[in-house]
Amino acid sequence: MEIRNWTQDFPIGRALTARANRLGIPLHGTFELTSRCNFSCRMCYVHNMQNSAELKKRELSAEQWLEIAEEAKRCGTLFLLLTGGEAMLREDFAEIYCKLSVMGFRIVVNSNGSMLTDEILDCFRKYPPGRVNVSVYGASEETYRDLCGVEARARVAENVRKLKGAGISVRTIMTATPYNCHDMEEICRFSREADTLLEVGTYMFPPIRLNGEDCGENAGRFTAEDAGRYRIRWERLRCTEEEFHKRAEGKIRECRHLEEQYRGRTAAEGEPVWCQAGRSAYWITWDGKMRPCGLMTRPEGDVLEMGFEQAWKEIHGETAKIRLPRECAVCANRKICRVCAAMCLSETGSFDTRPDYVCRMVDEMKKGYMEDTAVKI
Repeated sequence: MEIRNWTQDFPIGRALTARANRLGIPLHGTFELTSRCNFSCRMCYVHNMQNSAELKKRELSAEQWLEIAEEAKRCGTLFLLLTGGEAMLREDFAEIYCKLSVMGFRIVVNSNGSMLTDEILDCFRKYPPGRVNVSVYGASEETYRDLCGVEARARVAENVRKLKGAGISVRTIMTATPYNCHDMEEICRFSREADTLLEVGTYMFPPIRLNGEDCGENAGRFTAEDAGRYRIRWERLRCTEEEFHKRAEGKIRECRHLEEQYRGRTAAEGEPVWCQAGRSAYWITWDGKMRPCGLMTRPEGDVLEMGFEQAWKEIHGETAKIRLPRECAVCANRKICRVCAAMCLSETGSFDTRPDYVCRMVDEMKKGYMEDTAVKI
């Protein structure tokens, strides 16, 4: 089962991103078309009131999204992700998608896979997306009902097959939680049979977009230790025994090297943001707020009031001031850990405070690697 970042499908994708990071070009955009969803997943970070008429009235219109897209294109956006909520819930999704495609964006769509219509499928056939990412939450209707509040497994599986039958690239994504972890092997099997790419995530962000500054809590996620254990379980599923052993040995050797390198050292300040967020990427929420990524609540610029270009300048400038925790800069686990600004903010309420949950998860991952190698620390 193959895993790739969707921006790397072009051979020059990494080079474009590296250049955009250096120059502050908003190459990667996400349009969060709605916060509404027909699912009520326990761990969701954005959905709150299902099919709320009030939320629908506050969403940007198709015309507003297309105007923003025109300005984003002039400023350098090439890669565009359409997401939600459930983006296909919008009655005008097909209209928005087709017009964005004609503009020349390389589009990827995130979906729960339940709302695919013949009209949308025809749009995809006419203007093929770079990929459709379909969240597969379980291998049975019971799991879907327990985690998402609906029975949709059969419908989702059928729509994945329809997309593949239309020649569309599909990546199935499993959000692993205590409510569906027992289905991990079966979801992997489904991905192989359907010939999709596959991604499994075991870390869930606290939903600070819903709960303000109520950080560090997500009722639908694993304990930190279980998140680490299930991450190792997933890596074992996607690798041969030899591949996993080689990966584990490499990770532990890197940790040992860094422990020696950082012994007795402290950092004067934390490192800046290392990912694309706010450097070459932005996220625009369903009501028109630009942020570095969808898991952060700040910095923020109002695209409708400021215009796209000024909002991007604001976000880009403020992101450059962010510093991650000092402890992370000299941590021997940094080659295993993928801590980011959004994790720190959602776990602790600040960018420069070490997120204990993430540290404990990574410690558990390291144990999993060490069990498979003779390399010791």
